[in-house]
Amino acid sequence: MKRLELHVIYRCVNDCVFCSERDHMREFSRHPATMAEIADLLEQKRGEGCEHVTFTGGEPTLFPKIWRALEKAKSLGYRTFLVSNGSALALPEFAERTLPHTDEICLSLHGHDGETHTALTGVPRSFERLSRAFANVQAHAKEHFLMFNCVVTPLNLPHLERVLRFAASFGKLRQALFSLPAPLGAARAGYRDLSPRYGELMARVPELRRGADESGVALRFGGVPVCVLGEHRETADDLYFSPRLTLSRKRLADGTIGWHEEKGLRPTRGRFYPSACGPCSLKGRCGGVYRAYWDAVGKVELTPLGIEGKACRS
Repeated sequence: MKRLELHVIYRCVNDCVFCSERDHMREFSRHPATMAEIADLLEQKRGEGCEHVTFTGGEPTLFPKIWRALEKAKSLGYRTFLVSNGSALALPEFAERTLPHTDEICLSLHGHDGETHTALTGVPRSFERLSRAFANVQAHAKEHFLMFNCVVTPLNLPHLERVLRFAASFGKLRQALFSLPAPLGAARAGYRDLSPRYGELMARVPELRRGADESGVALRFGGVPVCVLGEHRETADDLYFSPRLTLSRKRLADGTIGWHEEKGLRPTRGRFYPSACGPCSLKGRCGGVYRAYWDAVGKVELTPLGIEGKACRS
């Protein structure tokens, strides 16, 4: 395991309608990690071979003086990755303390304007703060690997090209990730209405592909079976998945709060392989279909792929 994913805090200033961590935040919001715990975990996992660490949550920038944790990771030789909604990175002083110790950044962008983004995050002015975060990253002297994640819903689906153009306008953008909602936490209820259909997303892909190519940005789609993307299958985020070790809060048998350690070998969180996936050569690299999507939509048209990436004959 080279990649470590560390949930340092279960609090967030946003209240996203699709938040996959809402259940964990309700249970563990009063049990953040301590700096001593984080330092010990970083040292232990570095000794076990981890080279890349993702700081996530909740909103990891709410962890007190998160730059100390990032600095500790860098001192141990990690490549650091910060996943954030941009609320704290909008503050120049915070950004100046944090960005020097951060190699990769993923900002959560869910709309092309304040109205759409706010409708999904549940917090007024969250779009304005995120915009300032993009600007602060752009202005910083360090060359970061900057990407964004947009969780696609029927509300922002018609505007995905404008989302991409907005983020690319700040410069430094290297990757754009458009993800279907994961049917966990807040997204579990009402998933049928929260997730767009594969065909609806595919209708946007050609224009998104053109926009990404023009901007020099790598385009990725998360939570979508590889075969669904057809001629654009190389944009499936599943194909770039790296095995990882996730550390998150857990209530132990004696009632105390400790750590849960989970190895992620494939991108299969909440997903399964229908019978049509049986002969596919990419089974295992592709995570399959979200079970909640299958249950909500019914039969999904899938095209298993042969060894050379061509459709298998039925």
